[in-house]
Amino acid sequence: MNYTVGQIVYLLSRKDVKVFPARVIEEIKRKTVDQEIISYIVQLPNQDKSEVLLEEVSADVFTSIEDVEKQMIENAHSQIKIFLQGARNLESLFQTTKQSTPKVDTLPPGKVEIDLGGGVKGKIDASQITNNGG
Repeated sequence: MNYTVGQIVYLLSRKDVKVFPARVIEEIKRKTVDQEIISYIVQLPNQDKSEVLLEEVSADVFTSIEDVEKQMIENAHSQIKIFLQGARNLESLFQTTKQSTPKVDTLPPGKVEIDLGGGVKGKIDASQITNNGG
């Protein structure tokens, strides 16, 4: 984006929800073989009237207060949607689950089911189990 020296720009902080004006006080042009790079120095509205490179400011830059307002409304709208979706997700904690009737496995006579661990079960013929231990 190009700015003119003396122009007021509006900075929407990325850290806090704050908007503050800054004045473009210098334009710096650098030419290389491949490109031309333009940087801007802005003056901040603090007591010292600090001067910083615009690209080093942690903020989105706007040329009108109306554009800042539109962006802030869009950001708020997105955040509201996130909050509401979170509430919808938590809502599932209150929904009652239908109690299902436990499944009864009927085994043929003489068969038994043994839990082998790890969710694995086996069925064996009980008549083949011998008691060798005494």
